[in-house]
Amino acid sequence: MESKKNNRVWIFGLAVMFLLVTAFVSYARSERKPRYSLSDGQHLTLVIDSIDYRADLTRMYGKFVGRPHTSQQVKSITLHNGSRSYAATDIDGVDFDRWFQWEEDGVIAVEIDFDKMPEIKTGKLVIVTPRGTDSCTMTKQ
Repeated sequence: MESKKNNRVWIFGLAVMFLLVTAFVSYARSERKPRYSLSDGQHLTLVIDSIDYRADLTRMYGKFVGRPHTSQQVKSITLHNGSRSYAATDIDGVDFDRWFQWEEDGVIAVEIDFDKMPEIKTGKLVIVTPRGTDSCTMTKQ
């Protein structure tokens, strides 16, 4: 009899845990296929695939597009969203201040982290490279 009671308590505990996990996961907002028009940069072009607005950060998923078999470096990325500016805190796919080389397809997938911010309606993304600064205007369509 005691064993059945322990099983019920165990199952109830798991159910509560799954509900809490589901609530936390659904808290993060994601924009899949955001429709932003981006101007091409002279030195580096960023195409944004999606933006994930989390409780602790905002992560931008995209790809850098460049000329195959050439090299490039990203010194910094700043996003101007409304009246505030957010400097990128981390980037995966390439590293800040390190040279990388474009492969045959000229595309490198990246994930760029910023501090938590409100949804981007109109913004400006500034990418600083040793070869110059590129600005991408972001307008939600």
